[in-house]
Amino acid sequence: MLSKSLFEGKKLYGNLGDYPFTAESLFRIGLALCTYLVIKGEEKPILGVNVLDFATMSLAVGFMAGGGDVVVGEGNVSVVHQEEENALIFEGLEEIDLKKIESILFSRYNIPKRRGKEVGRLWIQGNKP
Repeated sequence: MLSKSLFEGKKLYGNLGDYPFTAESLFRIGLALCTYLVIKGEEKPILGVNVLDFATMSLAVGFMAGGGDVVVGEGNVSVVHQEEENALIFEGLEEIDLKKIESILFSRYNIPKRRGKEVGRLWIQGNKP
């Protein structure tokens, strides 16, 4: 049975390599997440991730392409990958925020990508470049 929404509550479910857990899809979700935070008024969005793995890194690359920074630790918004559940859990957002991100993803909205020094960076908490 197909879900009407990409997100179920504050979670995104999938098997690595299958939609929506493909590198391309997670990249676009990360890009849309960063874009939404910028639209919402975040000057420099920071995404926190709990681990560096296929799912979080694919999401993080999209987020950095949107101009946000990614930290292994805590950010304005955090994403926790729970392998046993095959889920990415979005913390620091309300369900309405995720619906707006989904709207950005599936609309004709041209999601802007940053270039050069505007592209975000990745660091481990306590070791900011």
